[in-house]
Amino acid sequence: MQGRVVHPFAVWIAALSIVGSSLARGQGTTLHATVADATTGNYILDAEVTVDPLGVKGSTDYFGDARFPGLLKGRYRVHARRMGFTPVSTEFQASGSDSLEVTMVMTPVTHELATVRVNADAVSPFLREFEARRRQGKGQYITDSVLRASFGSTLDDILESRLRGVRARRSIDGSITITSARGRNSTSGACIISVYWNGVRITSSRLSTVDIPVDFIGGIEFYNPGSVPVEYQDLGSGCGVLLLWPRP
Repeated sequence: MQGRVVHPFAVWIAALSIVGSSLARGQGTTLHATVADATTGNYILDAEVTVDPLGVKGSTDYFGDARFPGLLKGRYRVHARRMGFTPVSTEFQASGSDSLEVTMVMTPVTHELATVRVNADAVSPFLREFEARRRQGKGQYITDSVLRASFGSTLDDILESRLRGVRARRSIDGSITITSARGRNSTSGACIISVYWNGVRITSSRLSTVDIPVDFIGGIEFYNPGSVPVEYQDLGSGCGVLLLWPRP
């Protein structure tokens, strides 16, 4: 998801303005808490924001904002949490008659679970192939642990934020068209990426939409045209190949 961009600095607090006659003294401070991604600069949707010691909670909207009106004069601590990110918090002073903006930048959790040795016969075939190709490093990969940590995110958000060069456009009906800026394979001018679900191609130049819930997906692979595995090379792979695998 593309949003307004901020610079990835740690935490800053800036007073926006003192509201005029519409906010009389004693009505309280209005806190505007904004949460952004330290890596991309994009604002974060559905982050949980808590203001202590009041314990009041809210969630950020598409612009990364959560609003808390009516704070009395005093010192507060605001916390932000979101699956897939390291929690952050900071303190601020409310005068009881102004409007404050607090912007908190969250760092994505980049580490993965430690390697665990398992019986190869107990692992699904797709997972064995997925891990074998991931070790070769010819494509871009999103593991099951990353997908689980992205709880609440939509497939188009995950693809655009995690895969370089991939564009995902969501239609009104909820389906997603996945394209690349490289090459052309349709008269519409869009470069349609070949999408496979569980090893079976599900898109073409005529049927280019995908509608699979993130909860069903256990692994994602993306290959640019020059690095597509031989078993997935065909006349439609000129824009790249996206492999979606079901969760075991």
